[in-house]
Amino acid sequence: MNTKKHWQRNALALAVMASVSPFGFAQADSVEADAPTIRIAKPLEEVTVVARQRSSAEDVIAERLEYDVVTDIISSEQIVRVGDPNVASALRRVPGLTLVDDKFIYVRGLGERYSSAQLNGALVPSPDLQRNVLPLDIFPAEVIQSLAVQKVYSADMPANFGGGNVDIRTRALPDDLLVNLSIGTGWSSESTGKDGLTYAGGGDDRWGVDDGTRALPGEISQAINEYRGDISVANILKTLNYDGGFHTVNEAQDINRQIASSLNRDIDVKSSKNGADQKIKGGLGYRWGVSEDWDVGFIALGAYDQKTRNKDRVNRSASNPENNFSNTISTTDEVSINSYTSLGVNHGMNHKVDVNYLFIRNTEDEASITRGFNEGTQAEKDSGNRFVTYDLRYEQRELHTWQAKGEHNIVAAFNESIYELPLRWADEMVLNWYYSDSRATTEKPNEVAVEGIESIDVATGEVYSTRVQELSKAAIFRFTDMEDNVESYGWDVRLPLTWETYDLELSGGFDGSRKDRTYIGTSVNIDTSNASMDALGGTPGEVFGEDELTKRSNGFIASLGSAEAESYLAAQTLDAWYGKADLTLDLTWRFSGGLRRESFKQVALPIDTLDFVNQMRVSDEELEKIVVSETKSYPSLSMTYMLQNFWAEQFQFRLGYGGTTVRPDLREVAVVQYIDPVTDYRVVGNPYLETSDLQNFDARAEWFFDSGNSFTLSAFYKDIESPIETVRAPGSDDNVVLTFLNAEKASLMGVEMEWLWGLDNALEGLFVSGNLTLSDSEITITDQDIGLTNNERRMTGHSREVANIQFGYDAPSGMHSATLAYNYFGSRIAFAARDGADDAYEDPFNSLDLNYAFYPYENISLRLRLTNLLNEQRTITQDGNRILEEVADRTLSLGVKWDL
Repeated sequence: MNTKKHWQRNALALAVMASVSPFGFAQADSVEADAPTIRIAKPLEEVTVVARQRSSAEDVIAERLEYDVVTDIISSEQIVRVGDPNVASALRRVPGLTLVDDKFIYVRGLGERYSSAQLNGALVPSPDLQRNVLPLDIFPAEVIQSLAVQKVYSADMPANFGGGNVDIRTRALPDDLLVNLSIGTGWSSESTGKDGLTYAGGGDDRWGVDDGTRALPGEISQAINEYRGDISVANILKTLNYDGGFHTVNEAQDINRQIASSLNRDIDVKSSKNGADQKIKGGLGYRWGVSEDWDVGFIALGAYDQKTRNKDRVNRSASNPENNFSNTISTTDEVSINSYTSLGVNHGMNHKVDVNYLFIRNTEDEASITRGFNEGTQAEKDSGNRFVTYDLRYEQRELHTWQAKGEHNIVAAFNESIYELPLRWADEMVLNWYYSDSRATTEKPNEVAVEGIESIDVATGEVYSTRVQELSKAAIFRFTDMEDNVESYGWDVRLPLTWETYDLELSGGFDGSRKDRTYIGTSVNIDTSNASMDALGGTPGEVFGEDELTKRSNGFIASLGSAEAESYLAAQTLDAWYGKADLTLDLTWRFSGGLRRESFKQVALPIDTLDFVNQMRVSDEELEKIVVSETKSYPSLSMTYMLQNFWAEQFQFRLGYGGTTVRPDLREVAVVQYIDPVTDYRVVGNPYLETSDLQNFDARAEWFFDSGNSFTLSAFYKDIESPIETVRAPGSDDNVVLTFLNAEKASLMGVEMEWLWGLDNALEGLFVSGNLTLSDSEITITDQDIGLTNNERRMTGHSREVANIQFGYDAPSGMHSATLAYNYFGSRIAFAARDGADDAYEDPFNSLDLNYAFYPYENISLRLRLTNLLNEQRTITQDGNRILEEVADRTLSLGVKWDL
């Protein structure tokens, strides 16, 4: 945990607050005149902050200054004013952060594995089976109290710390009665009112829940048990005749087809008209003063969001883009439902206990058709034959999190309520604790892929006929279930001691977590290799219809499983102890240092659920290699120099060092293949990955002006041993498979600039804020006989340039607020190539968004949000050819909110 409740002690923070806020103090000079009094200035806690965009940015300065290491804060007021719909959008304004797929953050140009996220200081699992890091777009803005982004390690943080850590801090009790309701809608330039794709789904799809239509049929589960994971004709016949029967091959074939007929085969993709977005949110809360010392209260929030998006994509071969390419048209219907409830009890200033429950459901229902030419169809291109693939994917993700946390000033409480203790020096000793129990699930029922051939007019593209290909796996029906269970708990004790000229805080604590994962995949395949051409003519729904699938003359045969591993079990345990000291001298120098000791264990065990003899897919010798068990110590040191009237009214200079680690996550060590949602490439893990050790060095200078303006300049350097890299595995141009390996070493260095500057001379209420990060990296990969083209280059996922700039306006009347936000990241390596091909680069991306809010009445606000005004596309280039192009649509959102 990283609770910072003693910020009144920092006179520099108070001086800055006094200079930028119209509340709390009459004059900033009083800070210097009477510093001891200011240290205990309790009235600050009663300040009511007006939710203006610029003032809310100023209000987080005090907390940011109070941290002993570099930390950026985004308050709920900032999020509300800018109109960010979720955590991911809000984090784009933090220096050095970029957003990938509108979900995952890259810190200082490093890939997602170098970032981590916590919820109120606790570890929670990701409901996205393709990512071990949390997709931050699932956390709605309404539940957020503040976001703390720590980019310099300290011993009270998890040592699995690369580029930075995001702590999502949820809302506490309201100060008064809270009632609000908002409704909204939205439009997409590529989707709304346009034709999209759909198919027959379930009756509860509008709620993001499958009603059982797509579930694995009971007949198949029964057949797996009855035939011990093998429904081949030969094994069915063997089982039938096990007791001396005289069954025939035809009977076994009939049983095989009957098993397959239990699948939901209403899978034809159809055209439909896309509607507008639908959004509704509401909140209710209250706090009761039960007595002079006791407060109790609650807050409850809920939201529903539905939108439909077309997302067209073009994939090309780098070596033969003109003849080996595909065009994908897809439509995704996305439903998001979330609720947040918190109950709290406060006893004066000495005890605070909160219990909260967060539920998030995010469901994507996608239908897509891919057409083109690959190595197998190039010879038929001139004759008018191209491949076609029909894909259906229904992915339901849920996160359930129960949390309890408390803060207690035990010594002061005893002194006040029971008896005087001879420990007056420990009156401000604080005990913090937390407990979190989370469950994340991902269900992908009846994920369908059918391979076909289309006969077309070469000149016009008109489709003459469609048929299913003659393949052993012409149709694949896949069922996937993943469940993560995570317990996270910990405590710390902080003892602040104050003397005339220096302050000392001693702290120490424990963090622990237990995580287990079950990932079960089951594939049912339809073999058409012996079917007649007449039987294969038509759409997938027609070819595999009820009468056609079971007809003997058609020759269809079903099978189970895949050549690759489909399931695995995994577990992690972590126990960590830390101690830390924080010393401030003469309100000028501050020194902080600590040591963290972590014991970490992890294993990901591939299993075969269809093997009734031995489900483990590894030998005992291999098992020893894939089990990770390590105990290490991780130090942190920081120094801060504070000075007044050095160019600005307040100046602060920081130096920091930290020894940390980056551990491979479960998806990177599991040998199960999955489809990357960003690139649509297949990805498979490497069970022999090792952890990466990092040495982190940071320097930061901060200037704060009495007008509320600020400027920050930072420099950083990271040295990484055995960094984990994303590389291309062996395969053809139309079968891109990515995997991971440990390089020898890597380094990253760069500078950051951040500013907030009022332009009141031009127009009262106008300001500009932003940040710019310039960095470079180098990685060295010892050739592991896998044929990588470049063994010395930049790190994958690293951008040399990252920029986030905002022009904002807060009308003096308080009736208008507007923000024009520009975000940019430079090119970065998507994956390392092999066999002489150049590395694949994700091209630079420019994003321009506009947010406007109008407050016509005290309790009513109207909001307008425009995104991707530049209408840029997402592209990946290799060997001078664009191997991936994906449309990024422009959107418009409107909403109205009523507050009691």
